[in-house]
Amino acid sequence: MKQLLIFGTILLLLAGCSTKDPAPIVHKFASTCDYYSLQQARCLDEDAFLQSITPYKVVFVGDHHDSMAAHKDVVALIDALSVRGYCVALANEWFTPKENILLEQYAQGELDKNTSKALGWKKRVGYDFNLSEPIFDAVIKHKGHLYGINMSKAFKTLISNQERDAMSTKQRIFYDHLDLNVTAHKQMLSPFFSHCHHHKKGESTEACQARMYRVQVAWDTMMGEESAKLAAQLKEDEKLIVFVGAMHLESKLGVNLRFARKSAIPSITLLPLPRSSKVLEADLGSSDMVYLYTEETQEK
Repeated sequence: MKQLLIFGTILLLLAGCSTKDPAPIVHKFASTCDYYSLQQARCLDEDAFLQSITPYKVVFVGDHHDSMAAHKDVVALIDALSVRGYCVALANEWFTPKENILLEQYAQGELDKNTSKALGWKKRVGYDFNLSEPIFDAVIKHKGHLYGINMSKAFKTLISNQERDAMSTKQRIFYDHLDLNVTAHKQMLSPFFSHCHHHKKGESTEACQARMYRVQVAWDTMMGEESAKLAAQLKEDEKLIVFVGAMHLESKLGVNLRFARKSAIPSITLLPLPRSSKVLEADLGSSDMVYLYTEETQEK
């Protein structure tokens, strides 16, 4: 009887513990770091950072769209890889593959002097072109290549509305194979989709959340698969930087996950982190590395 009581007590304790979410393992490091490797659990200077990423053909770089300071670090990365003899191809979310011709014209200096207008920037991006232009110009300066990897707004709308009959055969195949069941990804994004800003007439909150998540997965999948196609074409001296919003790469569950399902080419993920305090934190598994930047308000 005594043994049964002990066994029952243990079961109750285990059951009580199982209801609590385990605390994440957190890396803590000084904001004086320029780069921090979550793989090596240490700060890296520029040389060590470059040595760590050069073995990889594909580098996923997270973007904080409205930060010129973060973008300066991306320009520095493009410059550093180019100086080391690599030709950098930049894949970004602001354009589709069909617009690669337009991007080539941009690289060749064939567009109107009002580059922003010629690229249709205001129609596609809600951020100042001056924030992104230095990155594009760095690639062009070093004779690199610019590529679009996103899906068209028209296709996004069809996916959002589940208008399968209006899709082309290729679009239907893509739509039918969307994996909406990555639990960790759903959990990560659930706080952002808890409130629907644009309910359709008669649409429930649950239906709106499902629609938003469906589009997010389609977005990540398209960019991951298009990146895999570009990676397959890389030459020996080329590297592909996939430059997309940081949330698309967080915890390696977005574009980078969808890429890995289509390509065996080694890749590494680098996310931005502002120097907001003397000691910074990053959850284990959130990225392979982080690059630290000083926020504009602190630069003044």
